[in-house]
Formats: sequence, C-alpha cells, structure tokens
Amino acid sequence: MLRPRLSRARADEIGAGLESEVAGYLTAAMRDTTDEVKEAFRAQVRKAGLGERLPNSIRGVTYPVSRNALEPAGWVYAQPSRDGRGAAAIIESYATGAMIVPRAGKRWLAVPTDDCPRKRQGDALTPDEVERKFGRRLQFISPNDKGFRTPSARHRGVAYLVLKGLVIRKATGRWRNASERERAGRTRNPRPVQSVIMFTLVPHVRKPKSIDLAEPAALAEARFPANLDARWR
Repeated sequence: MLRPRLSRARADEIGAGLESEVAGYLTAAMRDTTDEVKEAFRAQVRKAGLGERLPNSIRGVTYPVSRNALEPAGWVYAQPSRDGRGAAAIIESYATGAMIVPRAGKRWLAVPTDDCPRKRQGDALTPDEVERKFGRRLQFISPNDKGFRTPSARHRGVAYLVLKGLVIRKATGRWRNASERERAGRTRNPRPVQSVIMFTLVPHVRKPKSIDLAEPAALAEARFPANLDARWR
C-alpha cells in the first residue's frame, strides 16, 4: 500500500494556492455582479425620465480594488456633492417622493413646460438661462388672464412665466425670437407669432416615487451566485 506523505510546507503551499484560486473566482464574480447592478440601476434612473447625466453619475467599485479576496464587496453609488444637491440627493428624493419647496427668499417654484428649451444633457434651462438665451425678460401671466392665448399646454399653477413674440423653427421645431418683419406680418409665408409658456409657477411639488432603491440590492443577491458559478465553470 502506498501512502505518500507531503511535508507541512508543501501542504501549506497547496492550500495557499487553492485559497488564492477561490479568492480569484469570488472577486471576479463580485466584479461581474457590481457591473450588472450598476448598469441596471442606471437603466432604472434613465427609465424614470431623469435625463442622461444623472444615470451616468452612478458608479460601481469592487473591494479590494487591486487584489483578490475570499470576502470581496461591491459598492454601487451615486456621486455626492458638498452642498447636498448632487446626484445622490436627487436620486434619494425620487425614491422617497420628497416634497420640493422654493429656496429661501423665493416664493414660487418655476416648473419648466415642454416648450422650455433643453440642454444637450436633456435638462431644462432655468428662468435665468431662458432670459439669456432669448435676450429678454420672462413675463408674469396670471391663469385668470382672459386675453392670454398660447399654444402651450396649461397646467394648474399660481401663474406662468411667458415669452411673447416667438415663432417656431421649421427645421427643428424649436422656438426662436420673431424678426421685425415677422412681427409686422410682412413675410411671404408668415408663421404665427406666439406667446409661449416656459414655466408654471407653483408653491411646491411632490416628486413621484419613480426609483426603487431596494431593486439593486435584490439584483445583487440574485446575481452573485450565478456569476460565481459561471466563473467557477
């Protein structure tokens, strides 16, 4: 009968090698899971209609960062900011259905309408940015103004911030300032000069609960065993 014996040093070497291999599988599976959860979380925020910039602020990192471990951990998070108004605070507000009120010194919230110009990232311009873009001041219009006519969809609010004297661009469908000839009706193919609602003024807004923070955690718990099995095979 053969009874091969290993030295203690050799046995420890084999054990260390197996431990290192297992740590590699576990860490790789955790990285796979972290990436999947990050992309799923981004997709959820994108689906909530919050533009493209906010989803891209979501990050994922696996610990340890530069080596393998038997107990790796993954962290998916939204980048915070010092003033508390960063991506993390915005996402949390849509997860809790927070009440949004005007900042100190402000009486109303200006909620952009569909006619308000957008930035490349999809965010609407602020009232100050709209005034700079068109080179003139927004006008305060009461909802009770019987003579006010507009192509804009009206929503319930205290008042509207309006730009008058706009025409729509044929190529892009966006609003621009009417020329003097257009305002005077002296063009060959006149387009209607309109008064457009850019913002609806309201005392407060309650954000819809459109983000589920429990969903990424549930996905991580479900995907890690499958990813570990795939790495092991």
